[in-house]
Amino acid sequence: MTTAPSSDTPTRKRLKPGERRAQILQTLAAMLQEPGNERITTAALAKRLQVSEAALYRHFASKAQMFEGLLDFIEQTVLSLVQQIAGEEAVLGTLTLEEGRARAARIASVLLQFAEKNPGMVRMMVGHALQGENERLQARMNQLLDKVESTLRQCLRPAV
Repeated sequence: MTTAPSSDTPTRKRLKPGERRAQILQTLAAMLQEPGNERITTAALAKRLQVSEAALYRHFASKAQMFEGLLDFIEQTVLSLVQQIAGEEAVLGTLTLEEGRARAARIASVLLQFAEKNPGMVRMMVGHALQGENERLQARMNQLLDKVESTLRQCLRPAV
C-alpha cells in the first residue's frame, strides 16, 4: 500500500527549459553584489541554489560559461543603450560639438544608472570579479569597454 506524500514534504517544482539557467545567472549576479565576496566557487553557487554542482554543469559547460552569460547581459544592455543614444549621426560625424557633449553626458548617465542597479555586474566590468578566472573573460570585457570608449570619442569629436 502506498501512501500519499504528506503536505510537510517539500516538493521540488520542475522548472521550464531555460528557467534553471536564468536562475543560475541571477544567483551568480546576486552573489557578486555581496560585500566581501572575493571569489565565487561553483560549490557556493550550487549550495545557494540548493542543487548539486553537477546540476550547474548540466546547464553550463564551465564556470567561465556562467560568467559569459552575465557578460552577454551586460553587452546587450549597455551597448544597446549606448548605441541608441549615440545614433547614426555620431557615427557619420555630423554632430555639433554641443550635441556630441550632450550625448556623451547621456551615455555617462546611462552607465552610472546601470552601475547603480547592477553592482555585481560592475565588479565584472572593472575586472574585480574576473580575477583568477579565464583570461578570455577579461579580454571580452575589455572589448566591450573599448566599444563604449570609441562611441564616447565619436560623440566628442567636433564636426568639421
